[in-house]
Amino acid sequence: MKKYLSIVALALLVTLVFATSCRDDIFLEPLPTLEGTYDGTYSVIIDRTDTSISTLEMRFSDESYWFDSDNSPDNFCSPRGRYVLSGTLELTETNPGCNVTATEKDNPIGVFSIRRPGDSVIMLQQTENTLKQILLVGR
Repeated sequence: MKKYLSIVALALLVTLVFATSCRDDIFLEPLPTLEGTYDGTYSVIIDRTDTSISTLEMRFSDESYWFDSDNSPDNFCSPRGRYVLSGTLELTETNPGCNVTATEKDNPIGVFSIRRPGDSVIMLQQTENTLKQILLVGR
């Protein structure tokens, strides 16, 4: 009987030690994603002059992005590609999707700063004389 109680006490002690040691385990957050559908505007400002402002629908999967080509004005391309989200957002275009009047140079590619207040996404890219700005609100 003493042997049985010793085994039960030892099992309880091991369980208690295991349970208390797990409290300090590190849990990794899931990788960041923009997954979802957003409505918003995309503007290209060159030398402080608005050259192109478009209303758009932008969609993100866990690794890809695309613009709704049915909702794309003539002055805007409907690119699609892949993205990487870390402290910044990097858009890598795989298909420019331009129509005859749009200019591919205005497509959002490269590294953008990103802020995510609430269900919104604010993306900015500043080069020497050009500011590209995408303002989105989740559906």
